Amino acid sequence: MECDMATGLKAFFESLARPPRKFMVFGGACPSVTSPIATSVHWWNLVQLSYADTTPSLSQRDKYPHFFRTVPSQNDLGAARVKLFQLFNWTKIATLHQDYPRFSYAQSKQVKMAEENGITTIVEATFADNPRPALDQLKEKGARIVMGFFDEHMARRVFCEVYRAKMYGARHVWILPEYQSEWWKKHVNDTACTGDQIGQALKGYIATDILTLSANEEQTISGRTPLEYKALYDATRNGDYSDYHGYAYDGIWVMALAINHVIKMFEKENNLDAFFDFKYDDQKMLDHFSKAMNETNFPGVTGVVQFREGERLGCTMHKQLQDGEMVKVAEYYAITDSLNLSSGSENKFKWEGHGPPSDVQMLEILNLRVSKIVFAVLTTIATAGIIMAVYFLIFNMKSRNQRFIKMSSPFLNNLIIMGGILTYGSIFLLGLDHGMVGDNSFKAVCTARGWFLCIGFTLAFGAMFSKTWRVHRIFTNIKMKKKVIRDNQLYAIVGVMLVVDLIILITWQVVDPVEPREVRLDERQDPNGRDVILIPVMLNCKSQRTMIWLSIIYIYKGVLMIFGLFLAWETRHVSIPALNDSKYIGMSVYNVVIMCVLGVSLSFVITDNPNASYGLVSTFILFCTTITLCLVFGPKVIELRINPNANERIRVVGTLDKSRTCSTNAGTMDSECKLRGLAMEKNELAKKLSDQTKIVKDLETEYTKVAPEDAPLLFSDEWSSGLENSTMSARSRAESNKTATSPVSVTFNVHSSKINHTKEAVVTPQVTSSLSTAQPLIPRWSEEVPDDDDDDEHDPDGMDLYANFGGVYIGPPDKNEDPLTDPLTSDITSAGNTNSLDTMCTDGIAEFHRPFDDVMGYNDSMDIGLIDTHVPIHPGGVIDKLSPVQSVNEKLSSSGSVNDTFGMNDILSSNSSMNDTFSGLNNKTSSNCSVSNGGNTPTVPIYKYSSLLD
Repeated sequence: MECDMATGLKAFFESLARPPRKFMVFGGACPSVTSPIATSVHWWNLVQLSYADTTPSLSQRDKYPHFFRTVPSQNDLGAARVKLFQLFNWTKIATLHQDYPRFSYAQSKQVKMAEENGITTIVEATFADNPRPALDQLKEKGARIVMGFFDEHMARRVFCEVYRAKMYGARHVWILPEYQSEWWKKHVNDTACTGDQIGQALKGYIATDILTLSANEEQTISGRTPLEYKALYDATRNGDYSDYHGYAYDGIWVMALAINHVIKMFEKENNLDAFFDFKYDDQKMLDHFSKAMNETNFPGVTGVVQFREGERLGCTMHKQLQDGEMVKVAEYYAITDSLNLSSGSENKFKWEGHGPPSDVQMLEILNLRVSKIVFAVLTTIATAGIIMAVYFLIFNMKSRNQRFIKMSSPFLNNLIIMGGILTYGSIFLLGLDHGMVGDNSFKAVCTARGWFLCIGFTLAFGAMFSKTWRVHRIFTNIKMKKKVIRDNQLYAIVGVMLVVDLIILITWQVVDPVEPREVRLDERQDPNGRDVILIPVMLNCKSQRTMIWLSIIYIYKGVLMIFGLFLAWETRHVSIPALNDSKYIGMSVYNVVIMCVLGVSLSFVITDNPNASYGLVSTFILFCTTITLCLVFGPKVIELRINPNANERIRVVGTLDKSRTCSTNAGTMDSECKLRGLAMEKNELAKKLSDQTKIVKDLETEYTKVAPEDAPLLFSDEWSSGLENSTMSARSRAESNKTATSPVSVTFNVHSSKINHTKEAVVTPQVTSSLSTAQPLIPRWSEEVPDDDDDDEHDPDGMDLYANFGGVYIGPPDKNEDPLTDPLTSDITSAGNTNSLDTMCTDGIAEFHRPFDDVMGYNDSMDIGLIDTHVPIHPGGVIDKLSPVQSVNEKLSSSGSVNDTFGMNDILSSNSSMNDTFSGLNNKTSSNCSVSNGGNTPTVPIYKYSSLLD
């Protein structure tokens, strides 16, 4: 068939010039020929019928009023596409058309038809020769459903660029006209791609085409079914024919029926001659044929043949490229405006993804919440923690009068428990969301989260901090001032911390309240492979300036934790029986600091996963709180379970060296149990004395740094700490001293009476000193003692707290205490400033013990018992417990020399309970001493010391 406009017009004019007269024009098939003839036929008052031209422009009735066609036009293909869009809910489409009039017209008609049905065209791309810029435009707009309007040759170039731009696959659908079979494999040399690459880009594309034969099995107007017609036609043409042969066949039937209809009309008018005498200027004949064409309605091999304003209300079909072949998947019937998917037999649409792609990137809101399983597990553990804390609270209150519990400040421990309960409760609040409690209640939850955590931390850590601070003050005081640190002072420290918390929290809530705020995280592709973009949304508790408020709280708490960590480190070697949980409190401080730092740091890192964030923070809270409570209260529970008589145990520990003269409640146990208990206490005391020795050595080192000039004399080998033989019993030390050959070795075995709250004690410390040049002795250390409950003042059996600290209390006399720290006699003249006192001895001489004052020191090597009487060293005689103090001047010659013998041969006894004796210098020793102290008369009293036994 030759599609040439000139040839077609020449044939048309020649046909009209030759007889017989023509009633109708049948044809043509090519748009280039059909359009000019359709424009001309109305001058001859003829009706034109085409069987193959689908050009949409021929549907313009004002320009082609007498044009009809049995083949559906491109406009009908557009209606079939609209039905397809509606089937898959595609509401946003794009078009790509070649810049030719017929393609431009078809594209504009399609866009108009789509808009009339509520379908939006997001982009209309046009190209003349190079389709790549137009494809880039489509890609930029995110087009996924694209209709193409271009010829077969340009289609190969277009899809080569589509392949290179990767605009194909599960997210894209291309809808094109029908081309020749396997058209993408032909003439591929015209493109830069192979046939397989073009086929890959075309995979799954949909072609909308006319239905060449009806699938209906009913007989047509010819008496044959469509399949019978096809079989007869195939036998005649041997399969070599046009796809439009069915429309040509039905077109013949249309013209025959129209002529027959017009003849009947003339017969009815009884004017049949007028029909045969027809002339080309007869308008009436044209009107009759137009009416007959519009009333045409019969079953043909291509379906029901019917016209509407010259357009065939026929059938179209959708084909899809599946496995390299075009397969019919649906039929569209224009008469009923319906899409029939069952006409595709068993073939259905196939998609590369999980279904038909969406017209745009689907956005799906993903509400991120804490998993119910994770919430249930963590809250169950938190509930168990609260039960444990309540048990510790009940235990602490019931046992608060037990000396073992009482000495650890039980009310401060209650604060630790309350803080733990609050932090456990915060785990419930952190896991709740608006889906569990509702939007209104969730706002209150947001506020409560911060309050529970902040106040709970302050109660627990503040109590531990204050107790650690007390221990630090006791063991780092070097000013020789005895201070009492009461529990009320520690409560005040915690109270100040709480006040600071309340100021911050109340100000935050009033100025910048915390409210639920929706936070959108980064978009992500659906992990299940769906063509969906997920938008994770979290509902967080935030305010306008959350980071500022958090920074204030973190800085404040951070400073406290750093200071607490410093205190815990400084007191890491301290173990005080009176403060029996000091070591565990220090360990708890380490635990809290480490867990808080790790928890806060990781909470800022994990922000896009509620399960991970909640699980991590809750785990740190659980671990930190549980370890702290177990460290503080676990040993107490265990101790009272193992030894219910822990109160008696404290007394034994505090009075071990007086075991020969005091009671240990032996009446409640047999002799064997008593001996076994005493042996255990002795071993424990030996260990604790060893620990105190290490502390003293450390303090000696510190003193050396502070006063290096006095240290060599103070800490010489002869001036030892007095604890080297701490494991020796009091009697063995006394016995060993009785045999001492050194004239300056003095052993005291003194019984102390009960003064204030100090228990009776038989103490036999040993003093071994040698003085070659008397120097003022600087106080080396003092202990600040913790406050006990005021109940001790009414406790006749209460133990003085001084007796609960390991080691010996050596400190300056308290001038307010009389007569405990004053010399026995009031007429003793002061030694004055004896820092310059020179004592020169040719032989060994008993050392001078100077009174304490602002400038004079004490013999820090002495480990002596509680002396409630003053034993002056008596020149020229024995040590007389009751004799008045005598001045050294009594024995001085006018030249200031002294020649005296010190002896301790008499056996002295302070009271009936005193079993040991003063044993001193068995051999008299003569010493020539010259004393010069600026004219002052020195006296040599020995002061009372408090025994502070572990």
